Amino acid sequence: MLTQDITLVLVNASVLTMQPCCPRAEAVAISGERIVAVGSDADIRPLVTSSSIVIDCHGRTLIPGFNDAHCHLPGLARQLQDLDCNPDRATSIPVLQDLIKKWTAVRAKGGWVRGHGYDDLQMVEGRHPTRWDLDEATADYPIWLEHRSGHAIALNSMALAMAGIHRETPDPPGAVIERDLGTGEPTGILFEMRSFLRERLGQLRTQADFDEGMRQAGRLLVQHGVTSVQDAGPDNSTERWETFRRLQSEGLLNVRTTMFAGAGHLKEFLREGMSFGSGGDYLRLGHAKIVATLTSGTLHPDSGALAELVDEAHRLGFPVAVHCIEEETTQAVAAILAVQRHAGLTDRIEHCAEGTPEVIEAVGNSGAMVVTNPGILYDNGATYRENVDEWVLAHLYPARASLRAGIPVAFGSDAPVASPNPWLGIYSAVTRRSHDRLPLSGAAHAETGVAVDEALYMYTVGAAQAEGTAGDKGMIAPGMLADMALLEVDPLTVDPEHLPEMQTAMTLVGGNIVWSKI
Repeated sequence: MLTQDITLVLVNASVLTMQPCCPRAEAVAISGERIVAVGSDADIRPLVTSSSIVIDCHGRTLIPGFNDAHCHLPGLARQLQDLDCNPDRATSIPVLQDLIKKWTAVRAKGGWVRGHGYDDLQMVEGRHPTRWDLDEATADYPIWLEHRSGHAIALNSMALAMAGIHRETPDPPGAVIERDLGTGEPTGILFEMRSFLRERLGQLRTQADFDEGMRQAGRLLVQHGVTSVQDAGPDNSTERWETFRRLQSEGLLNVRTTMFAGAGHLKEFLREGMSFGSGGDYLRLGHAKIVATLTSGTLHPDSGALAELVDEAHRLGFPVAVHCIEEETTQAVAAILAVQRHAGLTDRIEHCAEGTPEVIEAVGNSGAMVVTNPGILYDNGATYRENVDEWVLAHLYPARASLRAGIPVAFGSDAPVASPNPWLGIYSAVTRRSHDRLPLSGAAHAETGVAVDEALYMYTVGAAQAEGTAGDKGMIAPGMLADMALLEVDPLTVDPEHLPEMQTAMTLVGGNIVWSKI
């Protein structure tokens, strides 16, 4: 007989527990923030007391709350407040200029125009908007437009001047200032320069605006059934930690957050008495984030510097999470992780975007997890079909191949690069189709989709394993945190073509209803 006070009971549900031993149930009993019993209605109803709240789920499907294993919360908050420049709106440079003109027409002069989501490959011109294009839209506002990938930024002349970027400005390490071939003048297109710009320009929005954006981001996440996120910011510091802590204490962020530690800030955290796993159930310190890229044409940091970063993180007690997009980058990182395996620390390869068989073999030998982003396929499939070599196209964002190789896999949205809606990524992981419902690749050697239950597992159990919280999250089982999403229909029975239309009826975090439409 249970001795805990049963605070909440959910009955008449179709429960997908994610437990291999007992995958289905009908009811769940909760005491405080944790689940204490799972079983049939007949098992659970006798536990109800006069003080228990009972919710009849009317046959809806209950799953563990989604855990977004790789996203960028501040970026998502900015996107929700900024000018929408996504490809369905900014179809050409003249259209983009018109969007900027309309945006500035209702705002006081002097403030920044910040936009997100433009895609050079989907514009009619097939190129990035230059400083001169943006200057035509307005001469009274500095403009910052962020590419949908998050790895390129377009500035107008006023913004370039404010950042101190001119003809003589050297490219920062690992970054590129695009220049006019004839004059050497910066075109306004900057690659991998977010940190540089943040140092030069400081904060471009008020704390009130930032807080409101984070509140909106949290609300959007719980509407999609997301109860935990892993913020993958490469510059995350103790200052960012305090920001997250404040937001949660003030009720402005209602999802559990594991915050990666920027690899350059590890000693800073240690000086504050913090280490990997520090914090609590609502805010936790995660992996050391490292970014490895080929943006400048060569691997940055180079293999020697990468090995030193991984070694230092391991010595300080942090597993690493390494950003890897390109095939060559992932192979180089996997080779380093294979040599530097550390007992008790599970490293991660983030994205693993170009997952060719050679990459999968290298990652398998590394002992690392893969945290990949099938939602990017949903948004960008059409662009990839037009611009990516067929051999690589057939293996983008691999999930099934990784599983077959025995590599643990978790899913993350990479929001705001892609939508934070997990069902879009699940659809593409299952069908290998994009938002236009067309196959990513028809090649005989192409990556095939995973089953729906496998995709759900990677967004729940797999994601908890990736952050080191598998004892608390990912399953509906006694002892687990009572983080759950109630769905209108059962995803295991719906036609996969309808997965993008899945709707959440209710979301619970710690046994509390944080969003409901019923």
